[in-house]
Amino acid sequence: MLSQLRAVTRASHDRLDAAFGALDLGAADDCARFLAAHAVAVKGLDAPFRRFVEEELDMPCPDFPAMLAADLAERGLSMSALPAPEPDACVHAPCGGAGVAYVIAGSRLGNAVIRAEGYHGRETGLPSRYMEDDTGHAVWKALNTWARARSFGPSEERAVEAAALATFAHFETAFAVGSNMETPRADG
Repeated sequence: MLSQLRAVTRASHDRLDAAFGALDLGAADDCARFLAAHAVAVKGLDAPFRRFVEEELDMPCPDFPAMLAADLAERGLSMSALPAPEPDACVHAPCGGAGVAYVIAGSRLGNAVIRAEGYHGRETGLPSRYMEDDTGHAVWKALNTWARARSFGPSEERAVEAAALATFAHFETAFAVGSNMETPRADG
């Protein structure tokens, strides 16, 4: 199932990587925009992600909204003030949580690369809880084990694929919001 998801979502993944890759995470404003975009996305996806992680994977769910809220507050932004666009309803469908988890937990692998390359907060003594988090890797590993141990019927495969594509689309919407927002000036 995971290799099938990789193939089905490749174009969406590439578009999102290119969008986020255009930000200079060494710059305070772009790093704040990156975190804000993730916060906008996670606001709409936390419920199906949390339900899947806790009920299907039977493990504690990382509290990405709390991590992002704290990161944004330290950068002079309020998570509650950010818009909360709704993702496509398919993310809430049976099996939809697996597609959501595929994207969110998979994004943690990208965060490991960002940590290795460095980003504004880390270099200035203000590390991001969200970017430094490793608990998402445990979710990724559990998702891999879960997917390998499970047989998916055709309708379940379509539901997981649709939810993964909808999750990528939701992150693209969130990027458009977060990347265009005004951020507080670092110099006051």
